[in-house]
Amino acid sequence: MSMSLFVVLALDCNTSTTKLNEYSAELGYSIEYEKNIELKSHSGFLPAKINGEVAGVESYSYPVTNLPDDFTSQLPAKLTNGQVYQLRFGGRESEALSAFTTAIILNTKCEGITIDDQSGTVLTVEQLTQGLSYFAQM
Repeated sequence: MSMSLFVVLALDCNTSTTKLNEYSAELGYSIEYEKNIELKSHSGFLPAKINGEVAGVESYSYPVTNLPDDFTSQLPAKLTNGQVYQLRFGGRESEALSAFTTAIILNTKCEGITIDDQSGTVLTVEQLTQGLSYFAQM
């Protein structure tokens, strides 16, 4: 079963993996993304390493207008013209860790929000951190 986190950011956020690596180090996360990938134009598997081990997550990007109405109705005004980064993961622990860590980094550094595709609810950074802890214990 695959799941997705929809991270919605303002258009001006720098989402290059080079910048994500800087944010990761600054926030103390042990994820390192493959360099020189711009998430706004990337579709497919986003390679990364967590604690030096191979990891990653499927990543897709599109305008907020492509989100279902139930999701867009939850967005603050500053994000209604933003960009969506869909982080899709399956049954592998490393994919879930990559998705949750990436969502935390983007929400923290770019003032975005994350919506869970299963429940349709907005997840806070604290809830994402709890999810990250859950997957790390698997």
